[in-house]
Amino acid sequence: MKSAFTIVLFFLFQLTLTAQTKQHQLSGKITDNKGEAVPYAAVAAFKTSDSSYVNGAASDMDGNFSLKLANGNYYVKVSFLSFENKIIPNIIINNKDQKLPAIKLTPSSLKLNEFEFVDEKKAMEIDLDKKVFNIEKDITSQGSNAAEILNNVPSVSVDVEGNVSLRGSGNVRILINGKPSGLTGTSTADALRQLQGSQIEKVEVISNPSARYDAEGEVGIINIVLKKDNRQGFNGSINADVGYPNNYGAGFNLSYKKNAVTVFTAYQSSLRESPGYSSSIQTFTYPDTSFKYTNRANRGRNEINNNFKLGTEIYLNEKNSITLSGNGNIGSAYNTVDVTYTDFDEANRPFQIVTRNEYEDKILSSYDVSFNYRKSFTQKDRLFTIDAQYSKNRDDEESIIVQNNSNDNLDNTYTSVYNFEGSKNILLQTDYIHPFENKGKLEMGYRGNYKSIDDDYAVSLMNKSINRFEVIPGYKNLLLYYENISAGYVMYGQKINKFSYQLGLRAEYSDVTTELVASNEINKRNYLNFFPSTHLSYQVLGENAIQVSYSRRIKRPQHWWLLPFYSISDLRNNFYGNPNLNPEYTDAYELGYMNYFKKGSLLSSVYYRYSTGVMERILISNNTGTTERIPTNIGIRNAYGVEFSGSYQLYKWWDLIGDFNFFREITDGNYLGKNYFSDTYTWSTKLNSKWTIKKVLGIQSSFDFNAPQNTTQGRQLARYALNMGASIDVLNGNGTISFNASDVFNTRKRQSIDIGDNFYSEGEFQWRSRFFRLSFSYRINQTKKQFERNNRNNGFDDGGGGM
Repeated sequence: MKSAFTIVLFFLFQLTLTAQTKQHQLSGKITDNKGEAVPYAAVAAFKTSDSSYVNGAASDMDGNFSLKLANGNYYVKVSFLSFENKIIPNIIINNKDQKLPAIKLTPSSLKLNEFEFVDEKKAMEIDLDKKVFNIEKDITSQGSNAAEILNNVPSVSVDVEGNVSLRGSGNVRILINGKPSGLTGTSTADALRQLQGSQIEKVEVISNPSARYDAEGEVGIINIVLKKDNRQGFNGSINADVGYPNNYGAGFNLSYKKNAVTVFTAYQSSLRESPGYSSSIQTFTYPDTSFKYTNRANRGRNEINNNFKLGTEIYLNEKNSITLSGNGNIGSAYNTVDVTYTDFDEANRPFQIVTRNEYEDKILSSYDVSFNYRKSFTQKDRLFTIDAQYSKNRDDEESIIVQNNSNDNLDNTYTSVYNFEGSKNILLQTDYIHPFENKGKLEMGYRGNYKSIDDDYAVSLMNKSINRFEVIPGYKNLLLYYENISAGYVMYGQKINKFSYQLGLRAEYSDVTTELVASNEINKRNYLNFFPSTHLSYQVLGENAIQVSYSRRIKRPQHWWLLPFYSISDLRNNFYGNPNLNPEYTDAYELGYMNYFKKGSLLSSVYYRYSTGVMERILISNNTGTTERIPTNIGIRNAYGVEFSGSYQLYKWWDLIGDFNFFREITDGNYLGKNYFSDTYTWSTKLNSKWTIKKVLGIQSSFDFNAPQNTTQGRQLARYALNMGASIDVLNGNGTISFNASDVFNTRKRQSIDIGDNFYSEGEFQWRSRFFRLSFSYRINQTKKQFERNNRNNGFDDGGGGM
């Protein structure tokens, strides 16, 4: 691996040595109307004959710039935020360098009350390769956490337990700022509930990523981009919210930029109470007996989270910058579950009632430290980046379960469950982009991801004779998990008139080791995989375009699916891992048509996915009424469908965003000689409607619906929910008050049916009931539209972010 990495670096170094011949220097200085230097102004040179772009540069800290041009006739365009664009015509280069007179920029004439003419960001931006959802424009997202925000994003669904799916599949890769993050730790669902929406700028959804991106994720990538302000001076925002049930939060996002140095920081604290419930009926039928039981559980969750961020960005000169930043979360939770089981005999008569009370204390902490080096070149779009990141996460959970039985012959039991999960991750990455004069572009890069996880688990039962907890045999072990993935990719793309193509190949070498300390079992696996990608597009009318794409994806087993010992969700339902679980592979094909029109846009897509080694959790039962879920590779899956995503401005004051997805999914496989098969047609839709009144008052509603869906062992029933919100600008546009109601009709529940050889189960689960929230935000040294326009982070457009 070291030799391969050395070759890549050598090749990148050689590429940076390319020289340009027969060119001369055009230089000058840029100032404002007071004669003071304007740093980082964009300078672009164009041919006078056809207005084609030739070269560009940015002014340095003293306002000076220089760029190389061949002999010819040019004009130069100078632009910078809050200044009018400046055109310098008739520049002739004739076998010698040339220095322009001082270029003086004029401040923009726009006033605060004229900001409606600014080209601000839309709530959703749609393109062929990705969809971008801008959080600041979504009223119902104000005061929300990341899980609640993702549930508002078209094509994305979040179930009642916080699990994220894209186009109906839960096999999706979630990144923060284009990279895996320590904030997601070992549980993505928990991490998304801890990450507060006030720190999020936008969400990017890529359904069929190229070879530049991580191959993990069957249906694509969701990238959460955190806020970062690059304006000069002191800027930021503060926020606070209060809600019912008990919900409190407060925080700030601040930045200070002077010349070439930006310092940014953020903090968000939240306290949330999340009541929920579940209920089910379990029926068991065997040749010699039959019985059933019902259960009803009331759940209480009380969480405190503290998110923080600190970093700096330094421009060493106009072409080199470094960024050093840290993100973290410290939190705790106290959760309770009160369950009542009622057992029935063959004649459907109740004969026993069991109550189970669980009290869980949870302590969470996570952080990551990131370094980024970015080098641009005089040649437009040429870029070299280096990224390094270290992250650490720990999750301590300890529960006491008290079980009382109405049967006098059975003693009450006391159970202790302890679980510790700790993870460390090191990420090393480099990317290089080299454009060519024929509108071609070569991209290549390397990424190494080195992860280790400790998972300590034990279930103990109280021995009343000695008044001490004793470990239950088979319910204790320590798992050490090591996952090292080395990846390299190369891509080449070119635009030829209206046709463009991009071909890529990614190679990933995976080295995975699991070690069970108690039994000294070591399982080592390593495999090399290649992931090709192809993207072809053609402009048909104006900016309208059609694209065909293909990519190969992988889904690796999560470490807890490999644990070959029992874990207990309750004493009647167990989970048992499978150390022999293999990765799942998917070939994804997509045809899309992007249609832009006067008042909106529409992306129409047809897609097909073929997956092998499909991982599913098989549910089995025994004649004591206990069930077990075991993950296994059961077989193959075919999924194909159509999706429509669009935005439309019905009137100047009324905007609509919608998404509709219809697909068929066929799963066919075997486990222990039994066939597991499902064939389902299903659909989902989201509709977001926003009304703007007098440019200061906004009203929004958001509705989502997921139709029923068959599974290999039953059926998921329909689920739907309506969110509503309103906001008003105050304090001369510097402040905003928002009110939103989530799940207005209290319908966001998971309802399911599970069917096996000897059992039938119906269940309903609600993670959190309907809630209301009142929020206030105040922007410092910027109005609302400046804040929305300038709160920028490059996300996947950062060159190095895609790996």
